[in-house]
Amino acid sequence: MKKKAVVLLCTLLLMLTAVGCGSGSNAGDANSAANSGGADQEKKQTVEVTMAYWANASEQKNFEYMIDGLEKEHPNIKVKMQMYPTSDEFWKAVPAAIAAGVGPDIIAMSDEGNYEYIKKGVLAPLDELIDKVGFEKDRITASLYKGWTDDNKLFGIPYDSSTSMLAVNKKMFEASGITKQPETMDEVVELAKAMSKDGVKGIIGSIDPFHITQYVHAFGGDWGFGKTINSKENIAGVQFFVDLFLKHQVAIAPIEVGAPWDGEVFSQEKGAMSTAGPWYVGHLKEANPDMEMIALPMPKGTVEAQSAYSHGLSILAGSKNKEEAMQVIKYALRDDAQINAIEAVGYSPAVSALLPKYLEKNPELKPVFDNMEKVGMPFAYPEQTKAFHADLLKGVEEIIFKKDGLTVEQLLNDLQSKYGQN
Repeated sequence: MKKKAVVLLCTLLLMLTAVGCGSGSNAGDANSAANSGGADQEKKQTVEVTMAYWANASEQKNFEYMIDGLEKEHPNIKVKMQMYPTSDEFWKAVPAAIAAGVGPDIIAMSDEGNYEYIKKGVLAPLDELIDKVGFEKDRITASLYKGWTDDNKLFGIPYDSSTSMLAVNKKMFEASGITKQPETMDEVVELAKAMSKDGVKGIIGSIDPFHITQYVHAFGGDWGFGKTINSKENIAGVQFFVDLFLKHQVAIAPIEVGAPWDGEVFSQEKGAMSTAGPWYVGHLKEANPDMEMIALPMPKGTVEAQSAYSHGLSILAGSKNKEEAMQVIKYALRDDAQINAIEAVGYSPAVSALLPKYLEKNPELKPVFDNMEKVGMPFAYPEQTKAFHADLLKGVEEIIFKKDGLTVEQLLNDLQSKYGQN
């Protein structure tokens, strides 16, 4: 999957535990002003709110647009932007800034790896702040909040939306002899068999947490933040994925053809279908503009389900400017900023009322996003997300390629013992 992965660094968590976080220099100035000049002077003191994120050139312009004009509504708030070109550079720099006492107030990150930060107390709960600033929560697509919620508390506000889908090569589908688009996983297998010919495999089986999770969700399972790793539903979902290689022999993994990710296998037409996402639209425009794709909601195993996830804005627990930071987030999520993200970056918006504007440009994705709003689910990975991912993928690769006797049930039982919670 082509996505911005969050690198979960233990050093960050240790530093936050040891020294706290938040940009405190201007807050300190405000406290000095209050002591010398009273409460009225403190109210007039400008507060600097620091927002840290990683971005490419178009995303950077979008972040700038998100806060452009803020001072007209909030003359006492100044936003300092800290942009990093990659997520790796972001997660290397932020711990050092925190240790020096100049950490950011707001960070932008994905909900795919946020649970570790929530459980370690890195992120502040936002519910009371939302009420204080009057942020309208119901503007955001409801299913997206699931990925930012723990213990009935909200730890981030989504600023974009994304989901999973099944991508099908239209030309290969029409040549398969099957006329019905797949709505169930059994129909996926039958179509994959029909399209496995002439050196092409019917489906791309990317051995990646995102892709494996699609099958887990389809069979009624989820990772449960570590509570349900070895559930019978999860076992059924992972077993179905493995069987695409071993039992049905219709799948190809990107590593088998030296491709860095599933989208490249799809655009090179070495695999006829793939669990995918909206980013395939943009990738095909660049990599294979003549190729036509059918975008379908994730087919049903035993239930209808697909991923609903987002990038969001969170406030660090150690920030001394939490209320002002929440005002910044509220402003950044205004309608015209969301529309700019659609126009300038191609993001699908988090504000549900604006999704039709995105779908005007990408009408083929309407069934996919309609399904997300109805049955969207979070990833809900265990707290030790990075280590869990590594062991899950290592085990699945061993089952598929080594065939040394390890079973899906044994693998998930081991992962439950290692990463599970009661």
